[in-house]
Amino acid sequence: MNAFVTEIGKKLAERWVALLVLPGLLFTATATVAALLGHRQWADLGMVGQRLGQLVPPDAGASGDLSRTVLLLVVLLVASVGSGLLANALTTPVEHALAGRWPAPLRRPARACTRRRRAAWTRANQEWERARDAGERDRLAELAERRNRIALIEPINATWIGDRLDAPTLRVHQEYGVDLTFIWPRLWLLLPESSRTPLTAGRRQLDDAATLGGWALLYLALGAVWWPSAIIGAVVGLVGLQRCRSAADVYAGLVEAAVDVHLEELVDRFTDDQGVRPARPHWGQQITERFRKGI
Repeated sequence: MNAFVTEIGKKLAERWVALLVLPGLLFTATATVAALLGHRQWADLGMVGQRLGQLVPPDAGASGDLSRTVLLLVVLLVASVGSGLLANALTTPVEHALAGRWPAPLRRPARACTRRRRAAWTRANQEWERARDAGERDRLAELAERRNRIALIEPINATWIGDRLDAPTLRVHQEYGVDLTFIWPRLWLLLPESSRTPLTAGRRQLDDAATLGGWALLYLALGAVWWPSAIIGAVVGLVGLQRCRSAADVYAGLVEAAVDVHLEELVDRFTDDQGVRPARPHWGQQITERFRKGI
């Protein structure tokens, strides 16, 4: 048990360093360069070294050098962790933005994007249906792929990512007649570790991709002080968008696969030959009294 706890602590520490400290150090270094150079002298890296060297006076002495160095390291660590926490705080807003769950002022553009995507999907689906009805089997796969590149379902969101994440709920309801929102917590408790592990990893990859979008926003904001940072933010944002699309596709596929594989186990747990077994509150009362042992 101690070894297990130690291993968990080690993994959490590694993840903390990978997601907070290292990216935070890089952002803090970029922010320092931005603050020292600004827009006019954006490429004068020699000035950076000169101004950093001025932080330690030549007559400070060994003890002064040590204390100043320790103080700078503490400030650097705090700034790094703080920027990492801020980027993580932006994870949920970034995911909502990429999924098309936009705030009220942007509802009208969101509806316009949804209508445009739905019209494109409808045209592609109609073409696929015409080919199916005409018996053109050699074109069906190509037309289906073209339609599915827009969305696996008729679009209900402004973005592909939003529709991909919502697709399991709609497809499971169409196939099995169950509401995934309500059955998922019960199904999760029945999943074996071999199924939970890839689902957890898939969700973590999606969160990490959204966190990368948070870092992109921070670099873009820093571009107001030092314009090369805006270029860094744009590149990081594009990478984060691509990773978020890939992670959303993997995670949504795993969720749907988990339902396909384990839904029968959930149904067997709550049904018998007469249908869904009714809840019997008096059983719960009796069990409670049994385990209270008269207390």
